[in-house]
Amino acid sequence: MPITTRNIDIFLRGIRAEFAEVVDQAQKQVGAYETNVYLDATSKVGGLFAENDRGGQQRIEYLGTTGVSRLLPTEELAGFPETQYHPTYLTRAEPFKFARRIVVSRESVERRDAQYTKALEEASKLQYAYVNTRASNKFDRFNQAFAAVTASHLFDYGDVAAGATALVANDHPDRVGNTHSNLVGPSAITTVSVEAMVLALQNQVDDMGEPMPMGGGQKFMVVPPSLVRVAKQTLETELEPQTANNAINVWYGVGWTLVSSAHLSAAHGGSNTAWFIVDGMNSPLTEEIFKPITAETWFDDDRKAFVHDVEFNHKVGAKDYRGIVGNAGV
Repeated sequence: MPITTRNIDIFLRGIRAEFAEVVDQAQKQVGAYETNVYLDATSKVGGLFAENDRGGQQRIEYLGTTGVSRLLPTEELAGFPETQYHPTYLTRAEPFKFARRIVVSRESVERRDAQYTKALEEASKLQYAYVNTRASNKFDRFNQAFAAVTASHLFDYGDVAAGATALVANDHPDRVGNTHSNLVGPSAITTVSVEAMVLALQNQVDDMGEPMPMGGGQKFMVVPPSLVRVAKQTLETELEPQTANNAINVWYGVGWTLVSSAHLSAAHGGSNTAWFIVDGMNSPLTEEIFKPITAETWFDDDRKAFVHDVEFNHKVGAKDYRGIVGNAGV
């Protein structure tokens, strides 16, 4: 729920500062976030992550099954070959809460002093804090892609039945005894390494070893800010930028969306070299919203203070490893 000037008035029981105009900083900051681009790379992750409303649920489980991918050759008068269905690994997510609290004494409200003014400012920024927290947690899913997650706000594919495997790894097990990789050897972004990543995406198979329709359409490339320039050179120039022979760049104009954020930088827990390609139609990434942002205002009689609480519950993870490939970079 957006926190507006009217909400703040209710929070402070109708007592308004007579000497100042309340500026809704949250709207300004959220607006800046929505328009923040670096070299035309978007920081929005709506297409990358499914955003699922799980209101009222205390757990969500993903359990898929392998199905019929093709018919089998059969002799005349021979029995029809039966189909076997194999359950995939169980993935489970439970709510994790994020919250902030603002407390201001009744005396501060009555005096309209600095603490009161600060409370107004902080309340107006809580909506931005909510947006920023969701974005940060989503990019954390990439920052912790190469090892089994330990953060409480994240979850891995298959973290119940067989133990968690990193989102990007070379040993994803299937149900017929094989392992599969969505990890490409460390390399810089070039037209050749992009090809290796796309082929790894297109060669992904289901739990019975049958091909899956990955990587054939629109794709996301996810990079830290330090790789935006070379990524744009690789994807958006008609000729290959790494050669001098005027070779045609086959990746130019084939439906790429470049995604970047400061949350992916090494300074913020990410990497300045890692990059990812995600299938635009079959992304396994998901945000489970168990409780949307809610605000509660109450009066603490013991401390004689107004209290304003904001919270939401969610978890960010992957319901499969297929649909994404990663590269630690160099």
